[in-house]
Amino acid sequence: MGDKRPYKSRKTGIGWKPLKSNYDAAAILQEQVEAAMAIYTNNSFQTIADTLSLNPIKVRKLLIEYSTVAEPPNP
Repeated sequence: MGDKRPYKSRKTGIGWKPLKSNYDAAAILQEQVEAAMAIYTNNSFQTIADTLSLNPIKVRKLLIEYSTVAEPPNP
């Protein structure tokens, strides 16, 4: 067998990156929900999504989770 390689310790400080100081996911989500609910009246998910620059599925999910829109009935 050959020579063993010497143990190499890990570098300190490696791990999770620090969070952004001004980033608040709950606040951003609340703003998106409020904006979607304000636009919701007689508009399609696609129209709302285009206005808010979001995916239509995300708009639908936001509105359903916050009890603004009920699930469409199955045919």
